Amino acid sequence: MKTISRRTFLKTSGLLGASAVLADGLRAPAHADKPISFSGWVFKPDTVKDYVNYYNQKFHGQVNYEAIPWAQYHPTMETRALAGEVVDVMYCNHNNRERWYENGLIRAVDDLPGADELKKKMTPANLDSLKNKDGTKLLGLPYFTSLFILIYNEPMLQQAGIKAPAKSWDELVEHCTKLKKDKVSDTPFLPNWNNSPSGTMPQFMSDCFSEGAQVFDAKNRVIVDQEPGAARAMERWQKLYKAELVNPEVLTKTSSTDTHRLFWTGRYAYHTNHSYYLKTIAGEPENSKLAPKKAKMAMYPGNGSSYMWTDSYVVNAKTKVLEDAWKLTRFLGGNLHGDWYVQRQWCLISGLDNPYPEMYDHAEIIQSYDRWIDLKLLREQYKKGKVIAAYKEPWYGEYDTKAVATVQNIIRGVTTVPKGLKDLTALQKSLA
Repeated sequence: MKTISRRTFLKTSGLLGASAVLADGLRAPAHADKPISFSGWVFKPDTVKDYVNYYNQKFHGQVNYEAIPWAQYHPTMETRALAGEVVDVMYCNHNNRERWYENGLIRAVDDLPGADELKKKMTPANLDSLKNKDGTKLLGLPYFTSLFILIYNEPMLQQAGIKAPAKSWDELVEHCTKLKKDKVSDTPFLPNWNNSPSGTMPQFMSDCFSEGAQVFDAKNRVIVDQEPGAARAMERWQKLYKAELVNPEVLTKTSSTDTHRLFWTGRYAYHTNHSYYLKTIAGEPENSKLAPKKAKMAMYPGNGSSYMWTDSYVVNAKTKVLEDAWKLTRFLGGNLHGDWYVQRQWCLISGLDNPYPEMYDHAEIIQSYDRWIDLKLLREQYKKGKVIAAYKEPWYGEYDTKAVATVQNIIRGVTTVPKGLKDLTALQKSLA
């Protein structure tokens, strides 16, 4: 893939000149010569439109934004690319980023102005996750980072005489058993076992990591059939399901969003899901019966580790407006005008976290998070976030989708734990 060097980039940066490119945001730039197309999956599209309008006004841009439903987003973008359409700046989740890079849909951004500074500001784990398979190229800037957390219903635990949330998985099972026996909750545990790749499989990895189990070896091969911790996690899931401590409806939900809305009802004691859902659960009384702050976060049980990932803004490899596309990307995923505008707004509006630690020293951010979560505890949880590299393998997306049925069969007891774990290993081998 042909890349543009920093020198060439600056030389061809048009009327703005090199100094204006490096200092953009500090002065009023010239109007963009050509429109920029920008696409993302549907998540608060009105908020994104506000960002785009702000950008167009402040930086005299010509950005045209389009939101595409999550389920169709990545296939749609690939189909359009094959048809010759060039979308200059795009969302890309971590599972598709390497494949898009290797197929020439997106370009690395290391050679563009300001990239080195942003890399220095990211946490090392998030930076690694944004790099390509061999770790030599940065493939995008962060849209957000997240990880699995444990959320509990404090009033329900208090009603049952439980003084503190579970610190171990055994304790969580004991609490749920008591809550059901005492008729405080019919199904006290609400895990994120939905049938989308954003549910069951990240939950599976989180619970394996919390048991000290590896899911992949150093060559990214699935090894769960060799890991006692993975077997313990699956045996626990079977036990919880068989004892009817889990609402079976979670297995039919199509998204993590749908799953977390069940927790709004206040009928469950414990919930495991993406960290950003705590904002609506504990911070939005108009939606959730557990707001404000009746739902709280506890460190993930076991050794505290859980699955962490970073989704991104990427630049099309065939863009004809590279300067403006990169400028927009820095506005969205970096610090174009010096105050982390978009990253900060996502924190404030939706509790979407980002990999820039200095964000969390800002008084406005601290005050906002205090309305729904213990920010210090959340930052401690992030220190236990575990990233994987397997999603950079070409087979990962298909594996991630097909593996859901296997894990759900383990949960239902259709498949034994040893056979199910061997099936996962065999599935990965068949796709590699």
